[in-house]
Amino acid sequence: MENTDTLRLPPVSVLESVWAGEDADNLALSLDSLLDQSVLPDEIVLVKDGPLTPALDRVIDERVQRHPGLFSIVPLEKNGGLGNALRTGLSACRNEYVARMDSDDFSPPDRLEKQLTYLAAHPDVDILSGVIEEFDGEVTNVTGKRVVPLENDDIWAYCLTRSPFNHAACVYKKSTVEKAGSYNGARPQVEDHDLWMRMRRLGAKAANLTDTLLFVRAGKAMHKRRHGLKRARALNDFYKEMYLRGEVSHTKYLRNSFFACGLQLMPAWLHALCYRFLRSNTTPYTCTTPPRTYLPKGRYLLREEDETLTKQRQETLLKMLSDVQAACDGAKLRVLLAGGSCLGAIRHRGFIPWDDDIDLVMPREDYDRLRRDFDSLLGDRYVLSAPGTADPTNLFVKIILPDASAPREPDQTDGARGVWVDIMPMDYAPASPVKRALKGLYIDALNFLSVSCRLYKFRDPVYKAYMADTLPHRLKYRLRMLLGFIMSVKPYEYWYLKFDRAERGEYSPYLTVGSGIRHYRGETRPAEVFLPPHEAEFDGVKAYVPNLAHEYLKTQYGSDYLTPPPEDRRLIHHFLRPEYDTPDK
Repeated sequence: MENTDTLRLPPVSVLESVWAGEDADNLALSLDSLLDQSVLPDEIVLVKDGPLTPALDRVIDERVQRHPGLFSIVPLEKNGGLGNALRTGLSACRNEYVARMDSDDFSPPDRLEKQLTYLAAHPDVDILSGVIEEFDGEVTNVTGKRVVPLENDDIWAYCLTRSPFNHAACVYKKSTVEKAGSYNGARPQVEDHDLWMRMRRLGAKAANLTDTLLFVRAGKAMHKRRHGLKRARALNDFYKEMYLRGEVSHTKYLRNSFFACGLQLMPAWLHALCYRFLRSNTTPYTCTTPPRTYLPKGRYLLREEDETLTKQRQETLLKMLSDVQAACDGAKLRVLLAGGSCLGAIRHRGFIPWDDDIDLVMPREDYDRLRRDFDSLLGDRYVLSAPGTADPTNLFVKIILPDASAPREPDQTDGARGVWVDIMPMDYAPASPVKRALKGLYIDALNFLSVSCRLYKFRDPVYKAYMADTLPHRLKYRLRMLLGFIMSVKPYEYWYLKFDRAERGEYSPYLTVGSGIRHYRGETRPAEVFLPPHEAEFDGVKAYVPNLAHEYLKTQYGSDYLTPPPEDRRLIHHFLRPEYDTPDK
Protein backbone atom coordinates (compact mmCIF):
# COMPACT_ATOMS: atom_id res chain seq x y z
CA MET A 1 0.00 0.00 0.00
CA GLU A 2 1.27 3.49 -0.88
CA ASN A 3 2.70 5.67 1.87
CA THR A 4 0.00 7.99 3.17
CA ASP A 5 2.63 10.67 3.79
CA THR A 6 3.08 11.15 0.03
CA LEU A 7 -0.63 11.07 -0.81
CA ARG A 8 -3.31 13.56 0.05
CA LEU A 9 -6.31 11.48 1.01
CA PRO A 10 -9.65 12.72 -0.32
CA PRO A 11 -12.47 13.54 2.12
CA VAL A 12 -15.10 10.85 2.43
CA SER A 13 -18.73 10.68 3.56
CA VAL A 14 -19.98 7.52 5.24
CA LEU A 15 -23.53 6.53 4.30
CA GLU A 16 -25.45 4.39 6.76
CA SER A 17 -29.14 3.58 7.23
CA VAL A 18 -30.90 2.36 10.34
CA TRP A 19 -34.46 1.20 10.95
CA ALA A 20 -36.57 0.41 14.01
CA GLY A 21 -35.81 -3.31 13.83
CA GLU A 22 -32.09 -2.78 14.54
CA ASP A 23 -30.58 -3.59 17.94
CA ALA A 24 -29.25 -0.49 19.76
CA ASP A 25 -26.03 -2.27 20.84
CA ASN A 26 -25.31 -3.27 17.24
CA LEU A 27 -25.76 0.33 16.05
CA ALA A 28 -23.47 1.59 18.83
CA LEU A 29 -20.76 -0.89 17.80
CA SER A 30 -21.08 0.15 14.15
CA LEU A 31 -20.90 3.88 14.80
CA ASP A 32 -18.05 3.58 17.32
CA SER A 33 -15.99 1.59 14.80
CA LEU A 34 -16.29 4.55 12.42
CA LEU A 35 -15.31 7.01 15.12
CA ASP A 36 -12.19 4.93 15.89
CA GLN A 37 -10.82 5.02 12.33
CA SER A 38 -7.17 5.95 11.80
CA VAL A 39 -8.43 8.32 9.09
CA LEU A 40 -11.71 9.82 10.23
CA PRO A 41 -14.56 10.39 7.79
CA ASP A 42 -15.36 13.97 6.83
CA GLU A 43 -19.04 13.33 7.62
CA ILE A 44 -21.37 10.49 8.59
CA VAL A 45 -24.75 10.62 6.86
CA LEU A 46 -27.17 8.55 8.93
CA VAL A 47 -30.60 7.90 7.43
CA LYS A 48 -33.40 7.14 9.88
CA ASP A 49 -35.56 4.84 7.75
CA GLY A 50 -38.81 5.63 9.52
CA PRO A 51 -39.38 6.28 13.23
CA LEU A 52 -36.84 4.57 15.52
CA THR A 53 -37.03 3.13 19.01
CA PRO A 54 -36.04 5.35 21.97
CA ALA A 55 -32.94 3.19 22.52
CA LEU A 56 -31.74 3.73 18.95
CA ASP A 57 -32.41 7.47 19.17
CA ARG A 58 -30.35 7.65 22.38
CA VAL A 59 -27.39 5.93 20.71
CA ILE A 60 -27.52 8.43 17.85
CA ASP A 61 -28.04 11.51 20.04
CA GLU A 62 -25.11 10.63 22.31
CA ARG A 63 -22.68 10.41 19.38
CA VAL A 64 -24.04 13.51 17.67
CA GLN A 65 -23.45 15.48 20.88
CA ARG A 66 -19.92 14.11 21.33
CA HIS A 67 -18.96 14.85 17.71
CA PRO A 68 -20.69 18.09 16.68
CA GLY A 69 -20.61 18.79 12.95
CA LEU A 70 -19.66 15.22 12.00
CA PHE A 71 -23.12 13.68 11.72
CA SER A 72 -25.79 14.58 9.18
CA ILE A 73 -29.08 12.98 10.23
CA VAL A 74 -31.66 12.38 7.47
CA PRO A 75 -35.05 11.40 8.97
CA LEU A 76 -37.68 9.71 6.80
CA GLU A 77 -41.34 9.78 7.79
CA LYS A 78 -41.85 6.08 7.18
CA ASN A 79 -39.81 2.98 6.47
CA GLY A 80 -39.38 2.68 2.70
CA GLY A 81 -36.69 0.02 2.46
CA LEU A 82 -32.92 0.10 2.10
CA GLY A 83 -32.81 1.19 -1.54
CA ASN A 84 -35.02 4.22 -0.94
CA ALA A 85 -33.10 5.18 2.22
CA LEU A 86 -29.70 4.98 0.51
CA ARG A 87 -30.94 6.94 -2.50
CA THR A 88 -32.10 9.74 -0.20
CA GLY A 89 -28.97 9.57 1.94
CA LEU A 90 -26.62 9.63 -1.05
CA SER A 91 -28.11 12.87 -2.31
CA ALA A 92 -27.35 14.39 1.12
CA CYS A 93 -23.65 13.42 1.04
CA ARG A 94 -21.43 16.45 0.39
CA ASN A 95 -18.28 14.62 -0.74
CA GLU A 96 -17.42 12.90 -4.02
CA TYR A 97 -16.25 9.71 -2.26
CA VAL A 98 -18.89 7.88 -0.25
CA ALA A 99 -18.21 4.85 1.97
CA ARG A 100 -21.00 2.41 2.75
CA MET A 101 -21.61 0.83 6.11
CA ASP A 102 -24.48 -1.16 7.59
CA SER A 103 -25.87 -0.41 11.03
CA ASP A 104 -24.87 -3.77 12.54
CA ASP A 105 -21.36 -4.15 11.02
CA PHE A 106 -17.91 -3.39 12.41
CA SER A 107 -15.11 -1.62 10.54
CA PRO A 108 -11.49 -2.37 11.49
CA PRO A 109 -9.60 0.83 12.45
CA ASP A 110 -7.63 1.05 9.19
CA ARG A 111 -10.51 0.38 6.78
CA LEU A 112 -10.98 3.93 5.47
CA GLU A 113 -7.23 4.59 5.43
CA LYS A 114 -6.61 1.58 3.18
CA GLN A 115 -9.41 2.41 0.78
CA LEU A 116 -8.71 6.15 0.55
CA THR A 117 -5.00 5.53 0.07
CA TYR A 118 -5.76 3.22 -2.87
CA LEU A 119 -8.26 5.67 -4.37
CA ALA A 120 -5.85 8.59 -4.03
CA ALA A 121 -3.28 6.59 -6.02
CA HIS A 122 -5.90 5.40 -8.55
CA PRO A 123 -8.24 8.36 -9.17
CA ASP A 124 -9.79 6.64 -12.22
CA VAL A 125 -11.38 3.94 -10.04
CA ASP A 126 -15.11 4.56 -9.51
CA ILE A 127 -15.84 1.84 -6.96
CA LEU A 128 -13.68 -0.09 -4.52
CA SER A 129 -14.46 -2.75 -1.95
CA GLY A 130 -12.64 -5.73 -0.48
CA VAL A 131 -12.96 -8.83 1.67
CA ILE A 132 -15.54 -9.14 4.44
CA GLU A 133 -15.58 -11.60 7.30
CA GLU A 134 -18.86 -12.71 8.84
CA PHE A 135 -19.31 -13.15 12.58
CA ASP A 136 -22.01 -14.41 14.90
CA GLY A 137 -22.41 -12.76 18.30
CA GLU A 138 -18.95 -11.37 19.08
CA VAL A 139 -16.79 -9.86 16.35
CA THR A 140 -14.07 -12.38 17.15
CA ASN A 141 -16.41 -15.30 16.38
CA VAL A 142 -15.77 -15.36 12.62
CA THR A 143 -17.95 -17.88 10.78
CA GLY A 144 -17.26 -17.07 7.12
CA LYS A 145 -15.34 -14.99 4.64
CA ARG A 146 -16.41 -13.54 1.28
CA VAL A 147 -13.62 -12.96 -1.22
CA VAL A 148 -14.40 -10.95 -4.36
CA PRO A 149 -12.64 -10.56 -7.74
CA LEU A 150 -9.75 -8.10 -7.78
CA GLU A 151 -9.31 -6.77 -11.32
CA ASN A 152 -11.74 -4.64 -13.35
CA ASP A 153 -12.45 -7.21 -16.10
CA ASP A 154 -12.87 -10.04 -13.60
CA ILE A 155 -15.20 -7.91 -11.48
CA TRP A 156 -17.56 -7.03 -14.32
CA ALA A 157 -17.52 -10.61 -15.66
CA TYR A 158 -18.43 -11.91 -12.18
CA CYS A 159 -21.20 -9.29 -12.00
CA LEU A 160 -23.17 -11.31 -14.57
CA THR A 161 -23.58 -14.08 -11.98
CA ARG A 162 -23.28 -12.64 -8.49
CA SER A 163 -22.56 -9.31 -6.84
CA PRO A 164 -18.84 -8.58 -7.41
CA PHE A 165 -18.56 -6.25 -4.43
CA ASN A 166 -19.22 -6.51 -0.75
CA HIS A 167 -21.76 -3.70 -0.63
CA ALA A 168 -21.26 -2.51 2.94
CA ALA A 169 -17.49 -2.40 2.39
CA CYS A 170 -17.66 -0.18 -0.72
CA VAL A 171 -16.31 3.28 -1.34
CA TYR A 172 -17.54 4.80 -4.58
CA LYS A 173 -17.74 8.08 -6.45
CA LYS A 174 -21.05 9.78 -5.80
CA SER A 175 -21.10 11.32 -9.30
CA THR A 176 -20.72 7.92 -11.01
CA VAL A 177 -23.41 6.30 -8.89
CA GLU A 178 -25.84 9.14 -9.57
CA LYS A 179 -25.01 9.03 -13.29
CA ALA A 180 -25.97 5.35 -13.21
CA GLY A 181 -29.31 6.27 -11.62
CA SER A 182 -28.43 5.80 -7.93
CA TYR A 183 -30.18 3.17 -5.80
CA ASN A 184 -33.51 1.93 -7.11
CA GLY A 185 -36.08 1.69 -4.35
CA ALA A 186 -38.26 -0.41 -6.68
CA ARG A 187 -35.61 -3.18 -6.60
CA PRO A 188 -35.85 -4.43 -3.00
CA GLN A 189 -33.57 -7.33 -2.10
CA VAL A 190 -31.22 -6.67 -5.05
CA GLU A 191 -30.73 -2.89 -4.91
CA ASP A 192 -26.94 -3.19 -4.69
CA HIS A 193 -26.42 -5.73 -7.52
CA ASP A 194 -28.85 -3.76 -9.67
CA LEU A 195 -26.74 -0.62 -9.12
CA TRP A 196 -23.52 -2.46 -9.99
CA MET A 197 -25.02 -3.66 -13.28
CA ARG A 198 -26.02 -0.13 -14.21
CA MET A 199 -22.50 1.07 -13.38
CA ARG A 200 -21.14 -1.74 -15.54
CA ARG A 201 -23.26 -0.50 -18.45
CA LEU A 202 -21.73 2.95 -17.98
CA GLY A 203 -18.22 1.54 -18.25
CA ALA A 204 -17.29 2.42 -14.65
CA LYS A 205 -13.86 1.26 -13.49
CA ALA A 206 -13.78 -1.06 -10.48
CA ALA A 207 -11.28 -2.67 -8.11
CA ASN A 208 -11.24 -4.73 -4.93
CA LEU A 209 -8.64 -5.13 -2.20
CA THR A 210 -7.37 -8.36 -0.69
CA ASP A 211 -7.65 -6.85 2.81
CA THR A 212 -10.51 -7.54 5.19
CA LEU A 213 -12.37 -4.22 5.30
CA LEU A 214 -15.44 -5.12 7.28
CA PHE A 215 -16.84 -7.59 9.77
CA VAL A 216 -20.46 -8.37 8.91
CA ARG A 217 -22.99 -9.70 11.38
CA ALA A 218 -24.34 -13.07 10.23
CA GLY A 219 -26.30 -15.67 12.21
CA LYS A 220 -29.95 -16.67 12.04
CA ALA A 221 -31.24 -13.13 11.54
CA MET A 222 -29.15 -12.64 8.41
CA HIS A 223 -30.22 -15.95 6.87
CA LYS A 224 -33.85 -15.19 7.62
CA ARG A 225 -33.49 -11.79 5.98
CA ARG A 226 -31.66 -13.11 2.93
CA HIS A 227 -33.93 -15.91 1.86
CA GLY A 228 -37.56 -16.48 1.09
CA LEU A 229 -40.03 -16.29 -1.79
CA LYS A 230 -39.88 -12.49 -2.03
CA ARG A 231 -36.11 -12.50 -2.51
CA ALA A 232 -36.33 -15.39 -5.00
CA ARG A 233 -38.80 -13.45 -7.14
CA ALA A 234 -36.63 -10.32 -6.99
CA LEU A 235 -33.58 -12.29 -8.10
CA ASN A 236 -35.44 -13.97 -10.96
CA ASP A 237 -36.72 -10.62 -12.24
CA PHE A 238 -33.23 -9.15 -11.97
CA TYR A 239 -31.53 -11.99 -13.85
CA LYS A 240 -34.29 -11.93 -16.47
CA GLU A 241 -33.62 -8.25 -17.14
CA MET A 242 -29.94 -9.08 -17.72
CA TYR A 243 -31.04 -11.65 -20.31
CA LEU A 244 -33.47 -9.24 -21.98
CA ARG A 245 -30.74 -6.61 -22.22
CA GLY A 246 -28.50 -9.09 -24.04
CA GLU A 247 -25.92 -9.32 -21.25
CA VAL A 248 -26.26 -13.08 -20.71
CA SER A 249 -27.54 -15.99 -22.77
CA HIS A 250 -30.88 -17.64 -22.10
CA THR A 251 -29.03 -20.65 -20.69
CA LYS A 252 -27.03 -18.51 -18.28
CA TYR A 253 -30.16 -16.68 -17.19
CA LEU A 254 -31.86 -19.99 -16.39
CA ARG A 255 -28.77 -21.24 -14.56
CA ASN A 256 -28.41 -18.03 -12.55
CA SER A 257 -32.07 -18.03 -11.63
CA PHE A 258 -32.15 -21.74 -10.79
CA PHE A 259 -29.25 -21.66 -8.36
CA ALA A 260 -29.96 -18.26 -6.82
CA CYS A 261 -33.70 -18.82 -6.40
CA GLY A 262 -33.15 -22.38 -5.22
CA LEU A 263 -30.87 -21.07 -2.49
CA GLN A 264 -33.50 -18.57 -1.33
CA LEU A 265 -36.26 -21.20 -1.14
CA MET A 266 -34.30 -23.62 1.04
CA PRO A 267 -35.08 -24.00 4.75
CA ALA A 268 -33.09 -21.52 6.85
CA TRP A 269 -30.76 -24.22 8.26
CA LEU A 270 -29.90 -25.51 4.77
CA HIS A 271 -29.52 -21.93 3.51
CA ALA A 272 -26.98 -21.28 6.28
CA LEU A 273 -25.11 -24.50 5.44
CA CYS A 274 -24.87 -23.54 1.75
CA TYR A 275 -23.65 -20.07 2.64
CA ARG A 276 -20.94 -21.58 4.82
CA PHE A 277 -19.85 -23.74 1.87
CA LEU A 278 -19.80 -20.77 -0.49
CA ARG A 279 -17.79 -18.71 1.97
CA SER A 280 -15.20 -21.50 2.28
CA ASN A 281 -13.76 -20.61 -1.15
CA THR A 282 -11.14 -17.92 -0.53
CA THR A 283 -9.63 -17.89 -4.06
CA PRO A 284 -10.46 -14.67 -5.93
CA TYR A 285 -12.48 -15.23 -9.11
CA THR A 286 -10.59 -14.93 -12.39
CA CYS A 287 -12.42 -14.71 -15.73
CA THR A 288 -10.98 -17.31 -18.11
CA THR A 289 -13.27 -16.44 -21.04
CA PRO A 290 -14.47 -12.86 -21.61
CA PRO A 291 -18.26 -12.48 -21.43
CA ARG A 292 -20.02 -12.58 -24.79
CA THR A 293 -22.34 -9.83 -25.95
CA TYR A 294 -25.80 -10.96 -27.04
CA LEU A 295 -28.54 -9.05 -28.79
CA PRO A 296 -31.05 -7.40 -26.46
CA LYS A 297 -34.50 -8.94 -26.43
CA GLY A 298 -37.98 -7.53 -27.05
CA ARG A 299 -38.48 -3.90 -26.07
CA TYR A 300 -34.78 -3.39 -25.31
CA LEU A 301 -34.15 -3.43 -29.08
CA LEU A 302 -36.56 -0.58 -29.67
CA ARG A 303 -36.12 3.15 -29.94
CA GLU A 304 -37.52 5.27 -27.16
CA GLU A 305 -40.49 7.37 -28.16
CA ASP A 306 -39.41 10.70 -29.62
CA GLU A 307 -42.07 13.37 -30.16
CA THR A 308 -39.88 15.26 -32.64
CA LEU A 309 -39.32 12.19 -34.84
CA THR A 310 -43.02 11.28 -34.62
CA LYS A 311 -43.98 14.80 -35.73
CA GLN A 312 -41.52 14.68 -38.65
CA ARG A 313 -42.91 11.33 -39.76
CA GLN A 314 -46.48 12.66 -39.50
CA GLU A 315 -45.60 15.63 -41.72
CA THR A 316 -44.14 13.29 -44.35
CA LEU A 317 -47.18 10.99 -44.18
CA LEU A 318 -49.55 13.94 -44.49
CA LYS A 319 -47.87 14.99 -47.75
CA MET A 320 -48.08 11.38 -48.97
CA LEU A 321 -51.79 11.19 -48.08
CA SER A 322 -52.41 14.40 -50.01
CA ASP A 323 -50.61 12.99 -53.07
CA VAL A 324 -52.42 9.63 -52.90
CA GLN A 325 -55.81 11.28 -52.45
CA ALA A 326 -55.22 13.69 -55.35
CA ALA A 327 -54.12 10.85 -57.62
CA CYS A 328 -57.17 8.76 -56.66
CA ASP A 329 -59.53 11.71 -57.16
CA GLY A 330 -58.04 12.33 -60.61
CA ALA A 331 -58.52 8.66 -61.56
CA LYS A 332 -61.94 8.46 -59.86
CA LEU A 333 -60.73 5.80 -57.40
CA ARG A 334 -62.32 5.46 -53.98
CA VAL A 335 -59.93 5.40 -51.03
CA LEU A 336 -60.98 5.57 -47.36
CA LEU A 337 -59.21 6.15 -44.07
CA ALA A 338 -59.39 3.01 -41.91
CA GLY A 339 -58.34 1.79 -38.49
CA GLY A 340 -56.43 4.30 -36.39
CA SER A 341 -56.36 6.82 -39.24
CA CYS A 342 -60.17 6.87 -39.38
CA LEU A 343 -60.27 7.15 -35.59
CA GLY A 344 -57.84 10.08 -35.76
CA ALA A 345 -59.96 11.85 -38.36
CA ILE A 346 -63.10 11.56 -36.21
CA ARG A 347 -61.57 12.07 -32.74
CA HIS A 348 -58.69 14.46 -33.50
CA ARG A 349 -59.47 15.74 -37.03
CA GLY A 350 -56.07 14.37 -38.00
CA PHE A 351 -53.36 12.16 -36.57
CA ILE A 352 -53.79 10.55 -33.19
CA PRO A 353 -50.99 12.48 -31.39
CA TRP A 354 -48.86 9.38 -30.73
CA ASP A 355 -49.63 7.65 -34.07
CA ASP A 356 -47.16 7.64 -36.95
CA ASP A 357 -48.79 5.70 -39.79
CA ILE A 358 -51.72 5.97 -42.21
CA ASP A 359 -54.05 3.08 -43.02
CA LEU A 360 -56.26 3.23 -46.10
CA VAL A 361 -58.72 0.80 -47.69
CA MET A 362 -60.07 0.62 -51.24
CA PRO A 363 -62.81 -1.43 -52.90
CA ARG A 364 -61.15 -4.30 -54.75
CA GLU A 365 -61.83 -2.97 -58.26
CA ASP A 366 -60.29 0.41 -57.39
CA TYR A 367 -57.43 -1.29 -55.56
CA ASP A 368 -56.57 -3.36 -58.64
CA ARG A 369 -56.70 -0.27 -60.87
CA LEU A 370 -54.34 1.59 -58.55
CA ARG A 371 -51.86 -1.26 -58.74
CA ARG A 372 -52.16 -1.43 -62.54
CA ASP A 373 -51.85 2.33 -63.12
CA PHE A 374 -49.46 3.14 -60.26
CA ASP A 375 -46.54 4.15 -62.49
CA SER A 376 -48.57 6.81 -64.26
CA LEU A 377 -50.32 8.02 -61.11
CA LEU A 378 -47.57 8.09 -58.48
CA GLY A 379 -44.55 6.26 -59.89
CA ASP A 380 -42.50 9.45 -60.31
CA ARG A 381 -42.42 10.02 -56.53
CA TYR A 382 -43.03 6.73 -54.77
CA VAL A 383 -42.32 3.00 -54.88
CA LEU A 384 -45.07 0.36 -54.94
CA SER A 385 -44.73 -2.75 -52.79
CA ALA A 386 -47.43 -5.41 -53.26
CA PRO A 387 -47.84 -9.09 -54.16
CA GLY A 388 -46.78 -9.61 -57.74
CA THR A 389 -44.54 -6.50 -57.91
CA ALA A 390 -40.75 -6.24 -57.91
CA ASP A 391 -40.88 -5.56 -54.15
CA PRO A 392 -43.49 -7.97 -52.69
CA THR A 393 -42.65 -7.37 -49.03
CA ASN A 394 -46.22 -7.18 -47.78
CA LEU A 395 -49.55 -8.93 -48.27
CA PHE A 396 -51.17 -5.69 -49.46
CA VAL A 397 -50.14 -2.42 -51.10
CA LYS A 398 -47.52 -0.20 -49.50
CA ILE A 399 -46.76 3.11 -51.16
CA ILE A 400 -43.23 3.94 -50.05
CA LEU A 401 -41.23 7.16 -50.05
CA PRO A 402 -37.70 5.69 -50.25
CA ASP A 403 -35.31 6.74 -47.48
CA ALA A 404 -32.37 4.49 -46.71
CA SER A 405 -31.89 6.17 -43.32
CA ALA A 406 -35.48 5.56 -42.15
CA PRO A 407 -35.85 3.28 -39.11
CA ARG A 408 -37.27 -0.19 -39.61
CA GLU A 409 -39.76 -2.27 -37.72
CA PRO A 410 -38.51 -5.49 -36.06
CA ASP A 411 -40.03 -7.80 -38.70
CA GLN A 412 -38.99 -5.66 -41.68
CA THR A 413 -36.21 -7.86 -43.05
CA ASP A 414 -36.25 -7.01 -46.77
CA GLY A 415 -37.56 -4.52 -49.29
CA ALA A 416 -37.32 -0.77 -49.74
CA ARG A 417 -36.65 1.35 -46.65
CA GLY A 418 -38.57 4.55 -46.10
CA VAL A 419 -41.90 6.00 -44.96
CA TRP A 420 -45.01 4.27 -46.23
CA VAL A 421 -48.79 4.39 -46.49
CA ASP A 422 -50.68 1.10 -46.18
CA ILE A 423 -53.58 0.43 -48.57
CA MET A 424 -55.65 -2.72 -48.01
CA PRO A 425 -58.34 -4.10 -50.33
CA MET A 426 -61.99 -4.36 -49.32
CA ASP A 427 -63.50 -7.61 -50.57
CA TYR A 428 -66.98 -9.09 -50.49
CA ALA A 429 -67.44 -11.69 -47.76
CA PRO A 430 -69.87 -14.63 -48.01
CA ALA A 431 -73.40 -13.83 -46.83
CA SER A 432 -73.64 -17.15 -45.00
CA PRO A 433 -72.17 -16.92 -41.47
CA VAL A 434 -70.86 -20.49 -41.75
CA LYS A 435 -69.13 -19.89 -45.09
CA ARG A 436 -67.81 -16.56 -43.80
CA ALA A 437 -66.36 -18.25 -40.73
CA LEU A 438 -64.74 -21.04 -42.76
CA LYS A 439 -63.26 -18.61 -45.26
CA GLY A 440 -62.03 -16.42 -42.40
CA LEU A 441 -60.16 -19.35 -40.89
CA TYR A 442 -58.60 -20.15 -44.27
CA ILE A 443 -57.58 -16.54 -44.95
CA ASP A 444 -56.09 -16.07 -41.47
CA ALA A 445 -54.13 -19.34 -41.73
CA LEU A 446 -52.84 -18.42 -45.19
CA ASN A 447 -51.83 -15.01 -43.85
CA PHE A 448 -49.79 -16.58 -41.04
CA LEU A 449 -48.22 -19.19 -43.32
CA SER A 450 -47.30 -16.68 -46.04
CA VAL A 451 -45.60 -14.28 -43.64
CA SER A 452 -43.83 -17.21 -41.95
CA CYS A 453 -42.42 -18.24 -45.31
CA ARG A 454 -40.99 -14.74 -45.89
CA LEU A 455 -39.55 -14.52 -42.37
CA TYR A 456 -37.93 -17.93 -42.84
CA LYS A 457 -36.33 -16.89 -46.12
CA PHE A 458 -34.93 -13.68 -44.62
CA ARG A 459 -33.96 -15.14 -41.26
CA ASP A 460 -32.86 -12.18 -39.19
CA PRO A 461 -31.12 -12.45 -35.79
CA VAL A 462 -32.59 -9.09 -34.76
CA TYR A 463 -36.16 -10.28 -35.33
CA LYS A 464 -35.33 -13.54 -33.54
CA ALA A 465 -34.07 -11.55 -30.55
CA TYR A 466 -37.16 -9.33 -30.66
CA MET A 467 -39.33 -12.44 -30.35
CA ALA A 468 -37.27 -13.92 -27.51
CA ASP A 469 -38.53 -11.77 -24.63
CA THR A 470 -41.28 -14.14 -23.46
CA LEU A 471 -42.01 -17.86 -23.79
CA PRO A 472 -45.15 -17.32 -25.96
CA HIS A 473 -43.12 -15.11 -28.31
CA ARG A 474 -40.30 -17.67 -28.52
CA LEU A 475 -42.78 -20.44 -29.30
CA LYS A 476 -44.48 -18.28 -31.94
CA TYR A 477 -41.12 -17.56 -33.58
CA ARG A 478 -40.18 -21.25 -33.64
CA LEU A 479 -43.58 -22.14 -35.09
CA ARG A 480 -43.10 -19.51 -37.80
CA MET A 481 -39.66 -20.92 -38.66
CA LEU A 482 -41.00 -24.48 -38.81
CA LEU A 483 -43.95 -23.51 -41.01
CA GLY A 484 -41.71 -21.28 -43.12
CA PHE A 485 -39.37 -24.20 -43.73
CA ILE A 486 -42.28 -26.41 -44.76
CA MET A 487 -43.87 -23.73 -46.96
CA SER A 488 -40.56 -22.91 -48.66
CA VAL A 489 -41.21 -25.67 -51.20
CA LYS A 490 -42.65 -22.65 -53.02
CA PRO A 491 -41.18 -19.11 -52.87
CA TYR A 492 -42.90 -16.74 -50.49
CA GLU A 493 -43.99 -14.59 -53.46
CA TYR A 494 -46.13 -17.53 -54.61
CA TRP A 495 -47.95 -17.65 -51.27
CA TYR A 496 -48.43 -13.86 -51.26
CA LEU A 497 -50.18 -14.02 -54.63
CA LYS A 498 -52.23 -16.98 -53.43
CA PHE A 499 -53.34 -14.95 -50.40
CA ASP A 500 -54.21 -12.00 -52.64
CA ARG A 501 -56.40 -14.23 -54.84
CA ALA A 502 -58.00 -16.00 -51.87
CA GLU A 503 -59.21 -12.72 -50.33
CA ARG A 504 -61.40 -11.93 -53.31
CA GLY A 505 -65.10 -12.77 -53.17
CA GLU A 506 -68.31 -12.61 -55.15
CA TYR A 507 -70.82 -9.82 -54.63
CA SER A 508 -72.70 -9.98 -51.30
CA PRO A 509 -74.18 -7.61 -48.70
CA TYR A 510 -70.93 -7.76 -46.67
CA LEU A 511 -67.47 -6.27 -47.09
CA THR A 512 -64.32 -7.17 -45.17
CA VAL A 513 -60.64 -6.20 -44.97
CA GLY A 514 -58.85 -9.53 -44.78
CA SER A 515 -55.48 -7.90 -43.99
CA GLY A 516 -56.91 -5.69 -41.22
CA ILE A 517 -55.76 -5.80 -37.63
CA ARG A 518 -58.94 -7.65 -36.57
CA HIS A 519 -58.52 -10.21 -39.38
CA TYR A 520 -61.06 -11.41 -41.91
CA ARG A 521 -64.04 -12.13 -39.65
CA GLY A 522 -63.39 -9.25 -37.23
CA GLU A 523 -63.26 -6.73 -40.10
CA THR A 524 -66.51 -7.90 -41.76
CA ARG A 525 -69.24 -5.22 -41.89
CA PRO A 526 -72.43 -4.65 -43.90
CA ALA A 527 -71.42 -2.99 -47.17
CA GLU A 528 -73.30 0.21 -46.31
CA VAL A 529 -70.99 0.79 -43.35
CA PHE A 530 -68.12 1.41 -45.80
CA LEU A 531 -69.74 2.74 -48.95
CA PRO A 532 -70.37 5.32 -50.21
CA PRO A 533 -67.47 7.16 -48.47
CA HIS A 534 -67.90 10.55 -46.81
CA GLU A 535 -65.46 13.44 -47.09
CA ALA A 536 -63.58 14.38 -43.92
CA GLU A 537 -60.72 16.62 -42.83
CA PHE A 538 -57.41 15.12 -41.81
CA ASP A 539 -55.00 17.78 -40.50
CA GLY A 540 -56.11 20.15 -43.26
CA VAL A 541 -55.94 17.52 -46.01
CA LYS A 542 -59.08 16.31 -47.79
CA ALA A 543 -59.72 12.62 -47.10
CA TYR A 544 -62.63 10.17 -46.88
CA VAL A 545 -64.00 8.01 -44.09
CA PRO A 546 -66.52 5.13 -44.15
CA ASN A 547 -70.17 5.97 -44.78
CA LEU A 548 -71.17 5.02 -41.24
CA ALA A 549 -67.90 5.99 -39.61
CA HIS A 550 -69.22 6.00 -36.05
CA GLU A 551 -70.70 2.52 -36.39
CA TYR A 552 -67.44 1.32 -37.94
CA LEU A 553 -65.34 2.77 -35.11
CA LYS A 554 -67.72 1.50 -32.44
CA THR A 555 -67.36 -2.09 -33.63
CA GLN A 556 -63.62 -1.60 -34.20
CA TYR A 557 -62.65 0.04 -30.89
CA GLY A 558 -65.66 -0.18 -28.57
CA SER A 559 -68.38 2.26 -27.60
CA ASP A 560 -65.95 4.62 -25.80
CA TYR A 561 -63.72 5.12 -28.86
CA LEU A 562 -63.98 8.92 -28.51
CA THR A 563 -62.14 8.74 -25.18
CA PRO A 564 -58.34 8.52 -25.60
CA PRO A 565 -56.96 5.39 -23.93
CA PRO A 566 -54.51 5.53 -21.00
CA GLU A 567 -50.84 5.71 -21.98
CA ASP A 568 -50.13 2.02 -21.29
CA ARG A 569 -52.87 0.92 -23.73
CA ARG A 570 -51.95 3.08 -26.69
CA LEU A 571 -51.08 1.26 -29.91
CA ILE A 572 -47.86 2.62 -31.39
CA HIS A 573 -45.44 1.55 -34.09
CA HIS A 574 -42.20 0.07 -32.80
CA PHE A 575 -38.93 0.87 -34.53
CA LEU A 576 -35.50 -0.55 -33.85
CA ARG A 577 -32.71 1.40 -32.23
CA PRO A 578 -30.25 2.66 -34.88
CA GLU A 579 -27.54 0.14 -34.01
CA TYR A 580 -29.89 -2.78 -34.70
CA ASP A 581 -31.86 -1.56 -37.73
CA THR A 582 -29.76 -3.12 -40.50
CA PRO A 583 -31.02 -6.62 -41.43
CA ASP A 584 -28.38 -9.35 -41.49
CA LYS A 585 -29.32 -11.10 -44.75
